Amino acid sequence: MLNEYKIIRLPKQNIFLAFVKLVFIAIALQLCILYIPSLVGFAKETTKYEQENDFRIRVIANSNTTQDQHEKEQLVKDLKPYFKQVVASAGAGTVDNEQILSLKQEIEAEIKENYPQLDTQVVIGDNLFPPKRQNAVLYPQNMYQSIVVKIGDARGDNWWCSVFPSVCEPDKEEQKEEEEEQVTFFIWEWIKGFFE
Repeated sequence: MLNEYKIIRLPKQNIFLAFVKLVFIAIALQLCILYIPSLVGFAKETTKYEQENDFRIRVIANSNTTQDQHEKEQLVKDLKPYFKQVVASAGAGTVDNEQILSLKQEIEAEIKENYPQLDTQVVIGDNLFPPKRQNAVLYPQNMYQSIVVKIGDARGDNWWCSVFPSVCEPDKEEQKEEEEEQVTFFIWEWIKGFFE
């Protein structure tokens, strides 16, 4: 009742090649299992080292009212050359105390000269930063060596910049450009083409 089928045997060369492929795949999997965790651990150590040596600059608005946010944005715009100066002068990957103190004095002088109406406080040292997601990177809430410029009660949204690695919060203009991009679907546009 059952049909007889011919059994085709592979030549010994093909069996040898299949065995070699199997051994190669097994070795590759073993190496992946052994080395991927160590690479992930190395990446985490590098990120932790960068975060420990990170120097940040933060400007906190008095409140979230339009006027206070505008004052904060104007202050950030005027202080950016000082921030860029720190980034440019710190080619070795660290900021020394002399640079930090001179930056604090320059910021205080700039604020007194151009913003005498603002009640500001410039704080230097380890300050608490809220968590922040920038593209695919999450910066955890932590104490970072930083300069914080507090305007008034400092209860509003903040602007921050990290010197190492050089990451600054994107400007509002860049965010608007991303929002204005309209998403279209090929199939929907194709169907609409029939009715035009």
